[in-house]
Amino acid sequence: MVFGLAAQGAVAQEGRPTNDQLMGYFETVVFGNEVPGREAKIIRKWASPIRYKFGGLTAVAERSRAAARAHMASLTQFSNLAFEEIPAAEPGEQLVIWFTDTERMEADGLALAANPEDLVGTQGARCFFLSYYGADGVLVAARVVINADHGQEVVEHCLLEEVTQTLGLPNDDPAIIPSIFNDTMQLDALSFIDQVLVRMLYDPRLKPGTPRAEALKIARAVLEELNPGG
Repeated sequence: MVFGLAAQGAVAQEGRPTNDQLMGYFETVVFGNEVPGREAKIIRKWASPIRYKFGGLTAVAERSRAAARAHMASLTQFSNLAFEEIPAAEPGEQLVIWFTDTERMEADGLALAANPEDLVGTQGARCFFLSYYGADGVLVAARVVINADHGQEVVEHCLLEEVTQTLGLPNDDPAIIPSIFNDTMQLDALSFIDQVLVRMLYDPRLKPGTPRAEALKIARAVLEELNPGG
């Protein structure tokens, strides 16, 4: 394992969430959805390295590349997923990170989406993601769209938040604090909670396609190993 927790017995005293709270966060973020009717019944996750490319506003992509790589390195640490950038003209990408502006946000989103209804709930957002998976729960494609008019600090936060959510953690909840899954917060790194949730989802025992009830039992066992007595 690449992820572990120090001083497990002191988690509650340090103000960190209990394991019961973390399980609630996991269920909400992994299976919930802000759009009614889109809640998940199975685990969805990547089963292979992710080939990605940048698109849209070239200047924004260039100045954002270092931040994107740093965020991906952090995600690799907690998921064991590898990210590989490929040139814009090379085929075979699974993840596209598209930088745009306010005027073209909707049109670019429509161009990147598999279906127009995929954009329900994204209107007015400064950034959003789309992800696609097979009947087996394996994620096969994802798109991240970021409005660069909000400034570079927001762009880099959006890179962290949206790429993380494309890994199979699609939902947000204002009760999760601090976290990138809380839309009222603008973090520039994964919080303790975020690290735990990513680590739980990408434990090898939790397979893509695992039904919700069974997945929660496995996730609890994983968490108890990571944070015994928490």
